[in-house]
Amino acid sequence: MAELILFRYLENIMIDKKRKKRLTVEASYPLSSTMQRIEFSTDEMHYFSHESAGQYVKLMFTPAGDTDLALLKIDEQPVLRTYTLSAVDLGNKRLTIDFVKHSGGAHLYTDESLQLSRASGGHGHYFAEHAAVGEVIFVRGPGTIQAIDLHREWLLLIADMTAIAALSQVLKQVPSNARGHLVVELASHLDMVPWLSAMDLPKDLTLTLCLRGQGASLAETVQQLSWLDGQPSVWCACEFSDMKAIRHYVTDLHQVARSDCYFSSYWKQGVTEDGHKGIKQQDKESAKLP
Repeated sequence: MAELILFRYLENIMIDKKRKKRLTVEASYPLSSTMQRIEFSTDEMHYFSHESAGQYVKLMFTPAGDTDLALLKIDEQPVLRTYTLSAVDLGNKRLTIDFVKHSGGAHLYTDESLQLSRASGGHGHYFAEHAAVGEVIFVRGPGTIQAIDLHREWLLLIADMTAIAALSQVLKQVPSNARGHLVVELASHLDMVPWLSAMDLPKDLTLTLCLRGQGASLAETVQQLSWLDGQPSVWCACEFSDMKAIRHYVTDLHQVARSDCYFSSYWKQGVTEDGHKGIKQQDKESAKLP
């Protein structure tokens, strides 16, 4: 009987996760030349909690990139684009998502040969730059990400611009006596103003910044850090190629157990999310990941 109750409970969670929720754009404004913040209202806040900040939702579009799902043909499925919830305000029924823009200096977070538009499959990027107050979009989720033990002997936390929202939530849970390395890749030094300046980091958690396209890559920056004594916990979310290089460095060269790590690629240079999804699956199978 207990097993049946647990099965039904987990089944309901999956149904709620996949059920589409209606969001309405309430505000859209730049945080920097690279980041655009959009605030949404929703009457379906009961699907979210305070813990939803840092979790992901999947924005739903038609194959042509429209947010009006009534335009879907009978045999069409919505196209999904994954983004992290930066903030959840239960009292005011507000959800916030920070988007990395792919115009101006933000071209560093795409491939110049890939023109991100609705026609090319860059639905999320187009929406971020053109969303108007009052526009409605549907999402699935929220979905959780793997947690790590933040009380290990030291921490190695790594993120690029696309993972800053998720990283910010991790940093809120880091104990004050934590030691280790925090490595963040930005498009510009100005990009650290909206979020990092407000963070109260432990004094023994050393921050290292690198700029994409200038000097050492994110993976190279991580490899140049001193490797501390003791058993670490590792959290890494960034571009696919950087993630693979860092994963190899941590788990193969330094023999850190995969169970003590979170590795996730949030995007891949030169491809849309559809192509990235297939590449991630191939990587999972070839690396024999759980």
